[in-house]
Amino acid sequence: MITTEYRERIKRFQEALQARELDGAIIFQAVDLYYLSGTAQSCHLFIPAMGEPLLLAYRDTARAQAEAALNRVLPLKSFREIPVLLAEAGWHGLKRLGLEMDVIPLSLFRRYQEIFPECQWVDISQILRSQRMVKSGPELDALRYAAGRHAEVFKYISSVIRPGMTELEIAAEFEGYARRLGHQGTKRFRGQEQGMIPGIVAAGANAALASCYDIPLAGNGLTPLYPLGPSQHRWEKGEPLLIDYAGVYGDYTVDQTRIYLDAAAAPVLQKAQEVAVEIAARVAEKARPGVTAGELYDLAVKMAGQAGLGEYFMGHGRQVSYIGHGIGLELNEWPVIARGNNTVLAAGMVFALEPKFVFPGQGSAGVEDTYVVTEKGAVSLTY
Repeated sequence: MITTEYRERIKRFQEALQARELDGAIIFQAVDLYYLSGTAQSCHLFIPAMGEPLLLAYRDTARAQAEAALNRVLPLKSFREIPVLLAEAGWHGLKRLGLEMDVIPLSLFRRYQEIFPECQWVDISQILRSQRMVKSGPELDALRYAAGRHAEVFKYISSVIRPGMTELEIAAEFEGYARRLGHQGTKRFRGQEQGMIPGIVAAGANAALASCYDIPLAGNGLTPLYPLGPSQHRWEKGEPLLIDYAGVYGDYTVDQTRIYLDAAAAPVLQKAQEVAVEIAARVAEKARPGVTAGELYDLAVKMAGQAGLGEYFMGHGRQVSYIGHGIGLELNEWPVIARGNNTVLAAGMVFALEPKFVFPGQGSAGVEDTYVVTEKGAVSLTY
């Protein structure tokens, strides 16, 4: 039977469909499927602008029927059967339908066009991503659980790391302990999941390396095909050590970074670490309902500049234009705390805030925690 949580999600989504004069939407992406139905099996979820949703399960039908929080789940034998089953359920003459255009492969879109030749297609990805920005009570509980598990892992890794260990050895310790606590061993990254490992361990100059991903630093990785994360480099005394991992326990994700510096670390790294912590505190204090994401970004950049570290903030040379990102079922949700982003914060929004400084040849400094927006500012979920 459909639960109250999923009923509310579908109701909000249908209201947005009605406002855009759509007949309905077809959802296929795994995370959006899960968010609206409770299953991530290979399915096509039809949500009419008004009425009860219909989940068409291709593989695995039995699991979809057991997992879904919907009343109507039917087996789907072939793609061309989709319009037939919709018609049998009473949905005829569909003229305007929504699709997740931000992630749909061109080949799949053309197949939809073939089976619905008279239909006009509209991008509804922004509707879903906007809706998912504000977390419900159960979602916040799930995030707090993930944060608690992740805190145990960081406590453990802090007790076992020592100079002389390779980045890969440290990563293996971190990931092994996290898995024993229920970490999924991967993370959901919208639109670019292949090759995305759970996190980064990088020491010394490796912690200042950029990569193909739109992140301030990436580590060296093990091979050019996987240019992200730990390598065989040994962490030496005086080198900064960065550990940046997504914590995926249950279905929800938190993001956290800690950088380990000893007394032999370069003074500029020590200073940058202090400034990063100050930036995080100030931004979190300002992150209240009514403030825009862009205002938070501007505050962080201003503070970095006032500290004389602007050219190293969020990368060096080609800096990224954000200091944080929404997070939940996926690592890269909205809101993005970015330059010029006019998204207005609301209570219940969750984002990872990661002010970082990158010094080529030396390493990096910074911090990252996951926050929830409240009336009194953003409160950290991770610790």
